[in-house]
Amino acid sequence: MSETQSAYLLLKGANIAMMIFLALFLVVAYCAWGLEANLPLLLIAILHFLQILFAGLFKLAYVVRLIAQNQLGRPLH
Repeated sequence: MSETQSAYLLLKGANIAMMIFLALFLVVAYCAWGLEANLPLLLIAILHFLQILFAGLFKLAYVVRLIAQNQLGRPLH
């Protein structure tokens, strides 16, 4: 596999990971903030922790995306 192909696969994987982590974050945020009246306190605490975790993983996927774009010679934004 050439370096360009591996960078393209890295970019594709990072983009998919960003979409997945964003979707998971939104679901968890809705549960933590929209349904908090119906959930036990321990579950709400876990949901808030998951918000932090998914936000961090989203940022990590974004950094991987920037690395792949750099390897492909694309502008970074």
